[in-house]
Amino acid sequence: MKKQILIYLALALLLPLATAFDCSSLGGGDFSLCDQIQNTNLSSYEKDLLISDIFNKNKTSPNFDFIYSWNTNLNILNSPDGITSSSGTINTAWIKITALMPSIIENNTLYASDNGKLLTAYNYNINLSSGIESGDCKTNYYANSNSAVLNVYLNDQFIGNEKISAFLINYNPENLNFISRLTIQSNFNVEHYKTLRYCCKYSSGGSCLKHCNKCAYSSTESRTDSLTLEDSLNAKLYKSQLNSSFRIINKYYNLTQGELNATNFTKLLLSFNNSFYQTSKYTYSLNYTLPYYILTLRADPIEITTSNNIHLTGENNRFLFTIQDFSNCKIQLFDHFNSITQNCDMSFNKTDFSIKTDRISYFENDTIKVYIFPEDLIVSLSYANQSKTAKNYTEFKAVLYENKISAKLNGFEEKWLINVKKKENTDILHGFIVLSFLVYFFYRIVKVYSKRRI
Repeated sequence: MKKQILIYLALALLLPLATAFDCSSLGGGDFSLCDQIQNTNLSSYEKDLLISDIFNKNKTSPNFDFIYSWNTNLNILNSPDGITSSSGTINTAWIKITALMPSIIENNTLYASDNGKLLTAYNYNINLSSGIESGDCKTNYYANSNSAVLNVYLNDQFIGNEKISAFLINYNPENLNFISRLTIQSNFNVEHYKTLRYCCKYSSGGSCLKHCNKCAYSSTESRTDSLTLEDSLNAKLYKSQLNSSFRIINKYYNLTQGELNATNFTKLLLSFNNSFYQTSKYTYSLNYTLPYYILTLRADPIEITTSNNIHLTGENNRFLFTIQDFSNCKIQLFDHFNSITQNCDMSFNKTDFSIKTDRISYFENDTIKVYIFPEDLIVSLSYANQSKTAKNYTEFKAVLYENKISAKLNGFEEKWLINVKKKENTDILHGFIVLSFLVYFFYRIVKVYSKRRI
């Protein structure tokens, strides 16, 4: 029943599965992996479950529930990497940290959430000796008891002694070091038999005529064999920093304009009654560890955007949108491990303000005097890569070909246009006019003088 539930969960949460998939349609590494899966002892449903992931490259949400169900239902009897140890009666012992859940592989780095579970697998065999020990004529071995104690640590702090050990991180480490340590003890008894020489024939007088030997019980010894094994796993703590701000910046006719600022997300959903915008920065796929197909999710960066009935432009995590029906507004932000849902503040209070300059036309490097109205408002002004915050009045140096002054307050913007000209062009024109006047002046003098002589 448990296995059926797992399959149904995969069917419902992962994607529709094919049946009897033909690996020949694949190539390269996909074909190799597909062929390996087909040659396992998994059921056809389980094979198709794994193979189907090859084709589903656009999962924009991590499915940790499926990963947990799959990994915890694996029956791992032998060492996944083939490494075993023995000591006395303890044979083929091994331990392996098989999965950190939830976890994400991104850029070849394993990231973990601040709370999760560590899955450890181990096994061992107890084989009693059958030989005769030195000095004995016979030796019997009897198993008494054996035990295996698992201790699991995170950054040297004990977190549990179960194969599935939960952890909760309430501080802020950069790196995580998990250690699973297994101590195995085998308790057994050893019966020693020694050769006993005794008189097996007596004379009538009571003296020994013949000696015989027999193997007789001598003593019982209790022994203990012990073996300690450990495995470790390193990961980085994923630090969730989801954050957003939302506001309405304008309303006109039946349209509403707003601004959403969101940071540190892997997926964003802005939804209204009849419209939505969704953008995802990652897709998630399965990473397999053979030979047991232990699963971990891998995050691959790729931008996928969908929308309906909304006009939106976005840059540097700032999204400007225009919609008609702004009812039932909701913001959902996701990262690899966390999500938050926020309602939208649909209130709108526009602040009226304006700017103007002392002139419309300036020469290069002239002083531009900018006046702010109302005078008590503090606004952010920018002109020609110059920015400043001012109240009532401020100044800029005129820059050639830069003709726009911008003022912003609470997300609203006012603009003022000016004209900036080259000063040397005006000087040349002025010089030309003066020169023309002087030429004309001397021409008139020469003309008058010439008439007088005649």
